[in-house]
Amino acid sequence: MLAKTAPFAVHTMKTPCEIVVGKILPALRASVVKELSRKHHMKQSDIAKKLGITQASVSQYLSATRAGGTKITESFPKIKTYANEIANRIVAGDSKLEWFDVLCKACQDIRSDDEFCRMQKIASNPSGCDVCKKD
Repeated sequence: MLAKTAPFAVHTMKTPCEIVVGKILPALRASVVKELSRKHHMKQSDIAKKLGITQASVSQYLSATRAGGTKITESFPKIKTYANEIANRIVAGDSKLEWFDVLCKACQDIRSDDEFCRMQKIASNPSGCDVCKKD
């Protein structure tokens, strides 16, 4: 006998960090790649070395075949601001630790954004989830 299905959709909730790693960081990385290529005229191979990724990944970010195009950056315009700051630090020769600090600030800032909560349906959690907004 077949089991009956529930009359409502069952959703799994991912942690904020899973969402950042799966959606936000790829969009941020793609924006950094575009800044380095378009604004600073860096070669794909040089961008790859600076970011610790492959040249093929850089090519995919530039052609928007990786990181889902612009959908996330439209929802989170701050991504472009942080990408610009990271790219400027990379071009200035700052160490990875210095621009990693910007990356961590971006993560914290975006996680505290109401749009982030809406995106994950955390804001509608009846228990009043505020895990994204905690320090």
